[in-house]
Amino acid sequence: MQIILLISTIVLGLLVLFLSFLVVGTLRALGLQSWRLEQLEATTPRRIGRDGLSVGAKALDFRLPSATGGDRALSDFAGSRVLLVFTQSGCGPCRDIIPELNRVSDHGNLRVLVVNNGALEETQAWTVHAGARFPVLVQEHFSQSKRYQVFATPFAFLIDAQGIIVSKGIAGSRQHLGYVLAGAGRWAKPRHVESQVNEPKESHRPETPSSQEMSHV
Repeated sequence: MQIILLISTIVLGLLVLFLSFLVVGTLRALGLQSWRLEQLEATTPRRIGRDGLSVGAKALDFRLPSATGGDRALSDFAGSRVLLVFTQSGCGPCRDIIPELNRVSDHGNLRVLVVNNGALEETQAWTVHAGARFPVLVQEHFSQSKRYQVFATPFAFLIDAQGIIVSKGIAGSRQHLGYVLAGAGRWAKPRHVESQVNEPKESHRPETPSSQEMSHV
């Protein structure tokens, strides 16, 4: 009788363990699907070129003022994996993700570089208040956002050591950032690199996004 009870207990325990793994896997899958749907909702273009540079594209270089003084360029990080994050002053999720970006930066596996849209003084105050421990550069009038076709913040690009975008996506939470870092942002179908690296012609400059078009996750 005791043997039967022991066997029943073991079987029940294994069943509970199996169901637990099944539930955890389901929740993770649902979380990833929810993130992808949020990304589609926030980046669905009203015009062509509103969903961020494609995976497989060469990351466009830039040089911008740093919140701590001087200028920094993306090319300064050549040979390193870079997590490039676009933020905007006044964006709540952009501020909330700073501690997570600090954690990623401190880990040392890749470099974190943030491009914040706002005035220099405003960005300096934002950087200090948020406690950022990584370079924060300043863009005004969405100059680099337009080049990178980013119209949602915070939005991240994972760039490999060769300067190629390998993943991208909304990064408004630790979970969302984890999807980008894990390469879940590769699900978007890559376009030809050549179509991404060409600069917009002066005669067809992108319009500055309105507050309605700049979605905050």
